Amino acid sequence: MSNAEILDPTAYFPHYQPVVDLVTGCIGGYEALARYRDEQGVVRSAGPLFHGVGSDRLRVVDRHIRAQALSHFAEHPEAGYLALNISPDWIDRLEGDASPTIAMIEASGIDPARVVIEITEGQGELSAIQRLVQEYHNAGLRVAIDDFGAGASQIDRVAALRPDILKLDMRLFKQAAVGGVSADAILACAAIAQRVGCDIVCEGVETIEELHFGIECGARYIQGHIYQPALPALLDKRQPLEQTRAIQQSFLDRKTERLRMASRHNRVISQRVADLRLQLIEEDFASIDPSGLAQSGILRYYLCNADGTQVTDNFELSPAGLVCQPEYMGSNWSHRPYFPLLLALGGSATRELVVSNAYRDVSTRQLCKTYATFIGDDLILLVDAEVEDEVLYAPMG
Repeated sequence: MSNAEILDPTAYFPHYQPVVDLVTGCIGGYEALARYRDEQGVVRSAGPLFHGVGSDRLRVVDRHIRAQALSHFAEHPEAGYLALNISPDWIDRLEGDASPTIAMIEASGIDPARVVIEITEGQGELSAIQRLVQEYHNAGLRVAIDDFGAGASQIDRVAALRPDILKLDMRLFKQAAVGGVSADAILACAAIAQRVGCDIVCEGVETIEELHFGIECGARYIQGHIYQPALPALLDKRQPLEQTRAIQQSFLDRKTERLRMASRHNRVISQRVADLRLQLIEEDFASIDPSGLAQSGILRYYLCNADGTQVTDNFELSPAGLVCQPEYMGSNWSHRPYFPLLLALGGSATRELVVSNAYRDVSTRQLCKTYATFIGDDLILLVDAEVEDEVLYAPMG
């Protein structure tokens, strides 16, 4: 793009990428994206123009595009919400206390509740961003943090800004959709969003597998070429309904089968733990045959007293047999969530079995759960076992 193009804001215009609401199956809103025509008349993204550059000339271009989008949406109340981007790098340059965006919203006549301001990646001064977000909220707008999980958009911003929406980082999301540590990281980010009451948006979604993973993350909104690229015109909001419901059904089918597999495996482990409990009541550790335990996925077992202090070695199952690890004697595990739950269920009288959430074992990196049950009035058996993954990024079978 030439300097002449940069100086002429009228050379730029918005296109609109639909964002599908998984609850309704319909288009819930659009993100406005900057476009221009090259010398051959081909529409190109103007996004790179705005990354890391905060000149006054570019700000004029940005506001010109924003004003066009707001006016267009004011004429289409059925179109849902409009998402507009703002870079934190520009916030410190705002003159006075009033936000030009709020003034443009008022001038356009659009309902402020239909506008979402996306705080995009960048450093920015957090206190300045916080003041502006409060101003947006006071004006009735919603606020989204973009690229959550990467760069500057981290937990400190969620705590300080209290956004309405979190958009998962697209690069990390795409890596996560095929599994591995990235998947664990994105699922943790999604759990944060749900815990603080934010809607989740997954953008850049191109395949059914990625959309399935978005559902796995608890996303409410999906944005990407699996539906539509950014377009010059708005669509019938019901256009993606049939496609969305078909994909949701395929997710439900696959997830149900995954959970059936995990449930069958869990029943096997639970029975092994019950058998081990009876053996420990009647015998001692030395007389236990570990072969059946190892075949079912049990990694280790040990005893704690009711205050969480470990009173035996770790008994680790290995190809060579049972290996004792005395260094864990005296460790305290009362901070683990299943301990108070087990105590609350009534102790040994109920013979309850409590199972932890899945986690990765620090020594083996295997996905595990801990099974806990009383074997007496004040002794608790804990069993760490490898488990079947319940999420869809894991290979089936």
